Amino acid sequence: MAFRILDLAARLLLALGVGCLLLAGYLSWNTLSFSADTERATGEVVSYREIADGKDKRYRPRIRFKSVTGEIVTVEGQFATGTQRFAIGSAVPMLYREDKPNEARVALFIDNWLGPCIAAVVGLVGLAGGFLVRRSVRRELAKSAA
Repeated sequence: MAFRILDLAARLLLALGVGCLLLAGYLSWNTLSFSADTERATGEVVSYREIADGKDKRYRPRIRFKSVTGEIVTVEGQFATGTQRFAIGSAVPMLYREDKPNEARVALFIDNWLGPCIAAVVGLVGLAGGFLVRRSVRRELAKSAA
């Protein structure tokens, strides 16, 4: 009975690993396809939008930048965090498509690549754990059968 539970746990770890690796691939593809034909600009943090999160507050920066066509665009950052990440008035690198400047992104690692990296690490750990548990279960079953 214990070996069946361990075998099920191994299968669940393998499924978690595969799922997280697929998620990492999707997030990476999303980021790469967005940044394929983008323009760069330096934006300025002009304010924050407060978001109620239960008893806590989260803050999403509002960033203003000038596009290559001269249009002044204000967008919100991708992440809402528990603190104000940037000081108001600070410069922030931005990526945007010339035809859709309102869909701009903050051009920092944490905003574009942290999610895919975390998903990949969890996926690899899940796969490794699943393979190790499954291998140890098979060894123990082979010992008990002999």
